[in-house]
Amino acid sequence: MNHFLNVLTRIEKFIASILVFVLTVFVVMDVGARELYQTGIPWAQKGAVYMMIWAGFLGAILVTHKVEHLRPEIADKFWTGRFKSFYLRFHNLLVFAFSAAMAWYSIQYVIESKGFGDVNVVLGIQMWILQLIIPYTFTSMSLRYFYFVFFPREKDPGAVH
Repeated sequence: MNHFLNVLTRIEKFIASILVFVLTVFVVMDVGARELYQTGIPWAQKGAVYMMIWAGFLGAILVTHKVEHLRPEIADKFWTGRFKSFYLRFHNLLVFAFSAAMAWYSIQYVIESKGFGDVNVVLGIQMWILQLIIPYTFTSMSLRYFYFVFFPREKDPGAVH
């Protein structure tokens, strides 16, 4: 399972990097078009916004993999010694339950959105496709926290915040 999560993390990192690169290109193209032709590229800004949203959600997953997301650090100072393992497992179980619930509700949200048939007028893409990142994010986070219940990890004390 650890190997699977590490491979998944590398894929998510790669996709997030590509999204940030492409959204940067879109914004530069739009600004360039405004300067050169006095008109922008209509879909560039909206496309860049959605790519930033997707990259942000993927970033939340990447931070989760490093055990730095949804983490009350104050409790780390109170739970020491043999109770630390219990605290970490309990914390991860609670966050797993929260993430799994959010995954469930976000799946329901996307299904409902698909039923409405909403389309982004600028991009011409159905909204439910753009919203798929939400259930994916919570499902991926749930997998990680479920793993952390059985194999708890502590936050890297040298991590930069």
